[in-house]
Amino acid sequence: MSPDATPLLETLPRDALVPIAFEHMLSGMIVTRAVLPLVVLHDGGFDAMNEIAIDEWMGASPVYTGRMRALMGIDGDGVEDIMKALQLDVGFVHGYMSVAYELTDHDHGEFWLAHCGALLDAEPHGEDRVFGMCHTIEDPTFDATALATNPRARIRPVHRPPRTPADREPHCRWTITIDPANEPVESVPLTQRVATLPLASVPNERPRDRDAGGMVDYRGPLDTAFTLTKLADHTLIAVAREFQMQSHLLMAATDLALRDRFGREVARDMMRDAWLGASWITSERLARAQGSDAAESGAGALARVLALTPMIPPGFDRAIAVDGDRVHVALTPTAPGVFHPEHPGWCGALARGESAGFEGMVGGVDQRVGIAALTVGDDGVTFDAVCDPGGEPAPEPDVVAMGRIGLVSGWSYDPALPTGARPVGSP
Repeated sequence: MSPDATPLLETLPRDALVPIAFEHMLSGMIVTRAVLPLVVLHDGGFDAMNEIAIDEWMGASPVYTGRMRALMGIDGDGVEDIMKALQLDVGFVHGYMSVAYELTDHDHGEFWLAHCGALLDAEPHGEDRVFGMCHTIEDPTFDATALATNPRARIRPVHRPPRTPADREPHCRWTITIDPANEPVESVPLTQRVATLPLASVPNERPRDRDAGGMVDYRGPLDTAFTLTKLADHTLIAVAREFQMQSHLLMAATDLALRDRFGREVARDMMRDAWLGASWITSERLARAQGSDAAESGAGALARVLALTPMIPPGFDRAIAVDGDRVHVALTPTAPGVFHPEHPGWCGALARGESAGFEGMVGGVDQRVGIAALTVGDDGVTFDAVCDPGGEPAPEPDVVAMGRIGLVSGWSYDPALPTGARPVGSP
């Protein structure tokens, strides 16, 4: 068995790196849509789903916003700095969310969504679902995201859905105001639990051997037309890794919230199924994002996806080798504490030898691939992904079908468009 020439994220050429970085950003939408419907199925209603969604974002977003601010040199405490962080948040995926910004001064500004994919996903399910997302969930979570920059900031609607009239554009508009007289927003206990997880402290350094042309940080003024394409290669790689981190911190917060509400075993079942669904859809998208040359079936295409998927948690090195129709994967922990069976989220699932996520990662590329020889040891996890070219494709799991509801799984966009422009594929 010899190492495959498959590049990891750090070695992708620029033209391949940009679309994969966008896929890492979209992963936050994919993981959320993989887990929240499971809450509805278990609990029988949307109230529990809304409450878990609030816990998910309030638990994780202040933590990951602080990490992104540190990475990008966003060290101010004004509205401008809140907007910069929003431009680098998996909750505001470029294109899927077309967000425009207008800065007035240090303490005042507005943003609006010319297009909101999340809204278009929710509207077919009725006004109650839209109200739950745009009111019940957004009211506490927006302020929680801003608190990492300034706890006296408030994000309030000018207008928001349900839309009146039904085709109203922009879809919503919000003000950001900082008032020294405001009582500081305090982080919730779940945020503090997430902040102390080993995952939250995994380091993220820029590669040193990349072209520095482009933005190396975000210390300058707000760029209202910012896109990921404006970042230097080594910074874009680090930002993509932070998007991966954001998604996994969201899942860690969700796991803790599910444990509190339903108990540990039910939470583990939901997280397992969500890892399967999210990994499958992400693999499908990664294969497409690499272009027609990567769309063929077989071990080569599979190895490329396994090397690049953000569904493997941060804090693990990947070694991938191809031998005929078999791909060998070794995941070695590089950060203390992440490889522990009780760690919330998919770090713990990986340490427990859970195979569902890996089954999704390979099934989304080729449904004739199975997982074999999965081994968990003190030094990490190894497994083989084995393709049977003459075999019958495995059926698509129900959790994958649920993940296809809405726009995310089939979304396409042009990374050259500014974030405020209507993207390719927009209804």
